[in-house]
Amino acid sequence: MPIKDGEPVPGACVCEAGGLWAAFRADLGRYESRRAGLLSQGLWATTAYRLSHYARYRLHSRLLGVLPYIFQRVIVALTGIDIIAHAHIGPGLYIPHGGYIVVGGIRAGRNCNFYQGVTLGNSATTFDSPDFESLVPTLGDGVWVFPGAVIAGGVTLGDDAAVSANSLVVRDVPPGGVVMGVPARLISRRSGSRPADEREIADGERSAAPAVEADAGPVGRDSHRLEPSHHSVAGSGG
Repeated sequence: MPIKDGEPVPGACVCEAGGLWAAFRADLGRYESRRAGLLSQGLWATTAYRLSHYARYRLHSRLLGVLPYIFQRVIVALTGIDIIAHAHIGPGLYIPHGGYIVVGGIRAGRNCNFYQGVTLGNSATTFDSPDFESLVPTLGDGVWVFPGAVIAGGVTLGDDAAVSANSLVVRDVPPGGVVMGVPARLISRRSGSRPADEREIADGERSAAPAVEADAGPVGRDSHRLEPSHHSVAGSGG
């Protein structure tokens, strides 16, 4: 069920369940080592977001929220990673690279993975109406969003779903689904997925490529060769 921008939602976010310190530890635990995590721009941005979000929803004080807000703005300038304070994101968020990343007022579950260049945010159902509804994405647990992907509007991505690089998601994705393209379409499903299954994701996209090429016809095959390899990008980083 889509949620409206800024609407409180149930979940594993620190403002609804669990503690701030527990979320910090879960975020740090997603990296290869403590040293790698503490030096990661992704963890800096996640920590700044957690502090700002906690001040907004748990402390309920504009005065106490000023310092976390300023700290987050500094981190955004340093890293290029902007996670808006009223996003609801569960513990264990993994951002392996710095770079231009924009996360709007979404809801995301535990152990999600955002790569460089991704955008997750709202869209308007109607632009010609003064009372249009602004809807934001909802992500389950263990979702992978690979470089350059865009997820917009009131879509829902099920647990362990994966969005291939440079894809545009405007429709719901079932649990374990792997989507690719503009607009993104389902190309395979992952079984028994865990956050470490990067190779499985890439293999699923690779096996689906011949079917996509066959459906496209001669013109589609020529253009397919000119496009960048999605699965090679999706399997990188981390």
